[in-house]
Amino acid sequence: MINVDAFRQCFAAPPELAARLTSIAESLGPARRTARGLLAKLGPLTRRPAEAPVVRPGVPNLHDAEAMLTSRFVATDRLGASWVLARAWLDALADAHTAIPLPASEIDALEFDLVRAGVPTSVSIRHLWGRSVDLPLRATGDMSFGYMPGGVVPRLVDEWMAALPDLDEGTAAFATTLLAFAQPSAAGPDETRPDLIAWWTAR
Repeated sequence: MINVDAFRQCFAAPPELAARLTSIAESLGPARRTARGLLAKLGPLTRRPAEAPVVRPGVPNLHDAEAMLTSRFVATDRLGASWVLARAWLDALADAHTAIPLPASEIDALEFDLVRAGVPTSVSIRHLWGRSVDLPLRATGDMSFGYMPGGVVPRLVDEWMAALPDLDEGTAAFATTLLAFAQPSAAGPDETRPDLIAWWTAR
């Protein structure tokens, strides 16, 4: 749970925040190459500078971090790694975070069961990520990323709690897990209630 504006700030980060986010990127990324001995002297013959970050698919490096921190374009082949880094930033900055398994094959059945039990579609599962966070980072084809405003979260909690006795066992288990995460925030004062940012992937 985090105010969505606070997360957007990562992509135009002031110096102090940028330093913290860069440190997170360094902890995730591969170590820089360090050439020694004869190899160090042969630098001009190599295609890549000896101290350049190692580039690996799906693994963020400092070049990815620099592009994200300054809202620069991220090449398609670096989107996966950049989202790994974005997730790490989000986990580090959020007041609380959790992961709940949600297979793509089950979403429609869960949605139907919630509606059958009286939950309005405005607080359905897909509305957890229904609003765009408006990041300068393009989503990949196997993910959905968005948020539910903090002001809507108490309604979700109330509606889902009321529906619990009428839900199928599988839906009730999912709802109970989500409610345990959302309830502490929903009970807080309006002016300090964070948004609920949701990240769903098909994997």
